[in-house]
Parts: sequence; structure tokens; C-alpha cells
Amino acid sequence: MLIHPPRFWNMMARSYARRPVGNQAAYEYKLDFTARHLSPQDRLLEIGCGTGTTALIHAPNVAHIDAIDYSSEMISIAREKAKEQGVGNVNFEVSAFDCWPIRVKDQKYDAVLAMSVLHLVLDLDEALERVRGSLKEGGLLFSSTVCLEGMEKYAIPALGAIGLLPKIRVLSQEILVERMQAFGFSVEHKWRPENGSAAFIVARKGVGSR
Repeated sequence: MLIHPPRFWNMMARSYARRPVGNQAAYEYKLDFTARHLSPQDRLLEIGCGTGTTALIHAPNVAHIDAIDYSSEMISIAREKAKEQGVGNVNFEVSAFDCWPIRVKDQKYDAVLAMSVLHLVLDLDEALERVRGSLKEGGLLFSSTVCLEGMEKYAIPALGAIGLLPKIRVLSQEILVERMQAFGFSVEHKWRPENGSAAFIVARKGVGSR
């Protein structure tokens, strides 16, 4: 039976929410690094927010967060968490990134979070173009991306291709950096935990970039 990605994540949402973070130290490093670059007046967009854990952690550090995911069940869990924690400055919405409106002028975001999502997008260049359009000049993109270079022969990409799992794009850190630079971003930080497959890249939208 073929499983469309939103259906897959809806089915997985409750068990996903209970699952511990795979590499807690790496997760905390990314949280801490991101938090140090946020300001109380900032407006953030998180794409592929899942069950909302990261957005809720960053909520006290910023003015507002729009957090989106195309899984309605993930968003339901995120809203439950926000209510339980009494967090009122995070707006959780069901939406794919390509359906989320691009803000104009002073409504653009100070930062975009793309944690564990760029390897799942259908068109990486289109996603980076939308990130650029969503950010203010000088705004930051924080991304953590699974990099499977050298693993093209393994089963996960193949299962994604036939619909049994979400399709995973085979990327390398070098490709990510090159594509970000092609869209006018300057890469300010790169980090991968030892023996880890996720590349944490922080990039800034260039001044004058539309």
C-alpha cells in the first residue's frame, strides 16, 4: 500500500511525539547556537515543525513564531503542548511550505528554521527561493539536514521512491552550501556531530537580495 507523506506523518505523529531525541547533545547544541542569535523582537518561521518542541523551546526568546507542518496530527499535538505550557506567541498552522504566503516588506521574518526538512522537499532550489523571499535582509536560515551522500544504494531512498516512506533526497553538506550560496546566502556556520549524518548550517540572507 502506498502511503502519501502527510498520511505517513499523521500515522506516526503520536509515537513520534513519545520518541526520545536520537542525539540529545547534538540537539541541545543546535538549540543553544540558535538561541544565541535570536532577539526578543524577532519574528520566526519554522517549516516542518513536527510536534512543536523546537518552536516552544525558542518561544521565550522571541516576539512571535509561525510554525507550520503539513501533518494535521503533528499540529494537533503541537497545539496541545502550547496550551499545556501556556505559550501564546507561537502560531501552529497546517500548511506545506510552498502554500505558506510570502510576507512583504516589514512583515518578513528575522529567521527561518528548517530542522530536518530540506532533505524531504521535492525541489530544494524552490524551497531556498521561498526561504530567501520570506526573510528580511540579513535574516538567518538555521537548518539541520540529513546528508546521505554515499548511501544511494541503501533502502531508504528506494522505499521513498515507491511511496512506502517519505522520499529522502540524497544530499551532501557541500551541495547544501553551494545551493545556499547560489541563492544569495552567506554561510556563517557549519557543524556535524562526529559520525552524524545531519549537517547544521546557518546562513544569512545577503543585503540587497530580494
